Amino acid sequence: METDCLEAVNLWNSRYTDRSVIASILDEIGELGLSFTSFTVQHVMRSANGPAHLCAKGACTLSVTESWLDTTPPFLISSLLADCSASTFVE
Repeated sequence: METDCLEAVNLWNSRYTDRSVIASILDEIGELGLSFTSFTVQHVMRSANGPAHLCAKGACTLSVTESWLDTTPPFLISSLLADCSASTFVE
């Protein structure tokens, strides 16, 4: 898993404590991570993953849960195309 939140990565790598504000979120991530053969959390610069940042930013404005299984949300198209150097993204 990649995140631009270095503090979260540091908490994860230090095996976070229950006193952390995000301890419950890290616990949930840990449980979800058990579904994978290998799971790591690492820091990346925000500019390295524009589409993920746009999704997170957009999610903060929603009052209900949304999922995009069969369509690409319009706010992501240009960012995905820019992020994909081979332009293999299919709408």
